[in-house]
Amino acid sequence: MKKLVILLTLCLAAGLLFMNQNFMLTIFSKVLIFSIAALGLNLLSGYTGQISLGHGAFMAIGAYVTAVFTMKFQLPFAFNLLASVVLAGLLGLLIGIPALRLKGFYLAIATMAFGVAVEQLISAMDVFGGHTGIYNIPRLFDSRFGMYLFNLGMFGVMYAMMLPIINSPFGMRFKMVRDSESAANAFGVNLTRVKLQAFVISAVYGGVAGALYAHTIRYISPPDFGLGISINLLSMIIIGGMATFEGGFIGAIIIAGIPFLFSRSSVPMSLIIGPLLIIFVLFFPHGIAYGLASLGRNIQYPYIRFRVFLERRRKRSGNYAEVYRQKMFYAEKGEGPAIVYLHGNLGSGIWFDQLMDIPGYRTIAPDMVNFGLSSRIDDSEISSYAKYLGGFLDVLKIDSCFLVAHSLGGAVAQQFAYEHKDKVKGMVLVDSSSVYGLKTPEESYPIIALYRKNRAILKKALKAIMPEMNDEKFIERAVDYANMMNPASFEGHARTLSGFNAAHSANGFNRPVLFLVGKKDILITEQMARETVDLLPQAEVMLLDGVGHSIIVEDSELFLRILRNYLETYG
Repeated sequence: MKKLVILLTLCLAAGLLFMNQNFMLTIFSKVLIFSIAALGLNLLSGYTGQISLGHGAFMAIGAYVTAVFTMKFQLPFAFNLLASVVLAGLLGLLIGIPALRLKGFYLAIATMAFGVAVEQLISAMDVFGGHTGIYNIPRLFDSRFGMYLFNLGMFGVMYAMMLPIINSPFGMRFKMVRDSESAANAFGVNLTRVKLQAFVISAVYGGVAGALYAHTIRYISPPDFGLGISINLLSMIIIGGMATFEGGFIGAIIIAGIPFLFSRSSVPMSLIIGPLLIIFVLFFPHGIAYGLASLGRNIQYPYIRFRVFLERRRKRSGNYAEVYRQKMFYAEKGEGPAIVYLHGNLGSGIWFDQLMDIPGYRTIAPDMVNFGLSSRIDDSEISSYAKYLGGFLDVLKIDSCFLVAHSLGGAVAQQFAYEHKDKVKGMVLVDSSSVYGLKTPEESYPIIALYRKNRAILKKALKAIMPEMNDEKFIERAVDYANMMNPASFEGHARTLSGFNAAHSANGFNRPVLFLVGKKDILITEQMARETVDLLPQAEVMLLDGVGHSIIVEDSELFLRILRNYLETYG
C-alpha cells in the first residue's frame, strides 16, 4: 500500500504540473490505462505463469461495449463499465477453458489466435463501426484534467484490489501453479480452478482498461486492440518486472508513454525505443522494478555504514576490558553480587539499559566480541564467546555470578555454565536457544545475507522478534547496533546455533535455572524450553502472555519483577 500511495502522489503531482497541457494529460492517462491492463496480465503471466498474446482482445471488449452502450443507448458509464467487466470476464472464462490443456508457446499461440479472431470479428460487424471504428465517443468529464484524475482514481482502485488478491492464501495458489504445477497439485490446489480464476480476473482488468481507453481517446478501431497491443502489454510486464505490482506501470511508461512524448519530433521511434529496450534487457534482465530494488539495496550500504559511523561516536556510558588481547565494551551499575547480562544475535548491551538498576546487585552488560563496540574475532562459535566470557569475568575479578541471557546469549551462557559450574550461581534464560541448538533452514540463509545490505529487511527482522516494542527510537538504534556486528557473523551465528549441542555437559549442573518463553515468540517454542529444563534438576519454564521473543525490551518492568522474585528466592 505504501508503494501505491507513492505512485498516486507522483502521478497527481505530474498531473498538476501539466494540468493545462491536454497533450501531456492524454499521454499520462494512456499510461495509467495500460498500467491497469498490465496489472491484470501480470496476474496471469507473472504470478500464474500463463503466457497470453491476446490480451488486447479484452481491452477491445471493454472499449466497444462502453462505446456502443453510450452512443446507441445513452446508458450511464457505471452500467457500461459493469457490462464491460462482465462480458470481458465471460470471454476470459471461455478462452481459459480450452487453454487449460496448453502450456508455454502453445498457450501463447492459442491466445494470439484468439486475439486476432476478436479483432477480425469486430472489423466485420457494422454495429462496431467495421474497419473505420467508432469516433466522437463522449467524454466523462469536460476537462482533460478531470478525465486524468478519474483514470488515476481507477488505477488506484484496481491496484488496491489486486493487493489482497496476491498477498493472501488465495494469491499463493497462483504462485504455486507458476512455480510447479505438480507440486501445487500435490498440495491439493485445483489447477483448473486457479487458471480459470487468473484468466477471468486478468480479463476483467483488461475490460476496465478498455472502457477507460474509449472515453479518454474518444476514438477506437480494431487495430487499436490487435496483436501489436497484446505484444506491447506483454512487453510492459517483462520490461517493468513480472510478478511485481509496479512493473506494469514502469513498462507502460516505456512502451506507451515515451513514443508519444517523441511523436512530434523528427527522430524515428525505432532509434529511441530500440536502444532503450536493449539497455533494459542487458542491465535489468529481471525487469526494471527488480533492478531498481537491487540498486536501492546497493545504495543503502553506504547509508548503513554512515549511520554506524555516527552511532560509534555517540557517547555511551561504560568501559573497556582487555580480554585475550581483544577489547570488550561493557556497562556497569551498582554493588553486590554480580548479574551478567548476555545479549542475543544482532544485539548488544543496549538491550539491557532499562534493567541495570537492581538494588543490592552489581549489574554488568557487555557487548560480546563480534558485537557492538567490542572487537571482532575470526569466528562466530558459541565456544569462543563462552571463552571470552570467562576471560571477561576474570578481568573484572568476578568469581561467581548470575547469568541473565537472551536468545543466542542463552547458548553462550549454557556453554559456559555447564563447563564452569562453580562460577555460575544460576541462570535466567530469556527465549534462549535450546540445549540442542536452534536449526535454521538452508533456504533462509539468502535472506539472512540480505540483513547486512538492506536496513529495511533487518529492521523488519528485529521488529518481528520484539512485536510488542513500540519505542521507535530504540528500534532504530538497535538496527544500527545490529549493523555493527561482524559481517561474517550474520550467517555464522545461524550455522553455529544449528550445530550447537550442550546436552552432554548439562548433566550435573544443579544451579537454579528459569527459562522464560514469550507466547508470541516466533523462534523459541515451549517444547524447546522443556527439552532443556528436563536435563536440569533445578529448572522450570515460565510462559509469558502478551510478549514475543524479547520481554527484556517489550515489557522491561514485568521482566524486572520476575528477575527480582528469582533473586529473592535464590540470591
